[in-house]
Amino acid sequence: MKIIGLTGGISTGKSTVIKWFLEDGIPVLDADAIVHGLQQPGTELLRQIEEVFGGVMLNPDGSLNRQALGQLIFTDETAKETLNQLIHPLVRDALNQGIETARSKGEKIIVLDVPLLFESGFETLVDEVVVVYAPREVQLARLMERDGIDEAYAKAKIASQGCLEDKRKRAHYVLDNGGSLEGLRREYEKLKEVLKWDF
Repeated sequence: MKIIGLTGGISTGKSTVIKWFLEDGIPVLDADAIVHGLQQPGTELLRQIEEVFGGVMLNPDGSLNRQALGQLIFTDETAKETLNQLIHPLVRDALNQGIETARSKGEKIIVLDVPLLFESGFETLVDEVVVVYAPREVQLARLMERDGIDEAYAKAKIASQGCLEDKRKRAHYVLDNGGSLEGLRREYEKLKEVLKWDF
């Protein structure tokens, strides 16, 4: 079974590529969805987040205050690292479990959607890495428009995901999304040709 790690930067088009993989019948393990599940009210991880970062990280109903946590980790490198130390081992376990489930079903290929693939060390779980790329100025403009945020906050969010240029250099395949959606689709179709024995 081929294990593909898909990563990129915020607002580079990774979600669109994931949608295309799913439409082609390729199973995808979503690291962000795993984290979301781990942070539900009553979970051990949420209890640890409250203990480490304070009660302000919880909403009155006991759910995670994602805005407060996001603002903290986008501006505080130490806090981000502390949070990652809590989360990454749990996510790795979940990804390994998903990989084994796919293997037991006889899947030929599986995609791990991991925004912090290299930063978390999860590239050791995959055979090949695909990076969805866009130039920084394009990425910044898209993020500001999409989220309705100012340039400073957008830059902080982009920086929190590591250097996209470094990810590009370390990738086996790069899908360039610096232009139109149609251009990205063409890049994806080229990737399918490379991996055609798996589809």
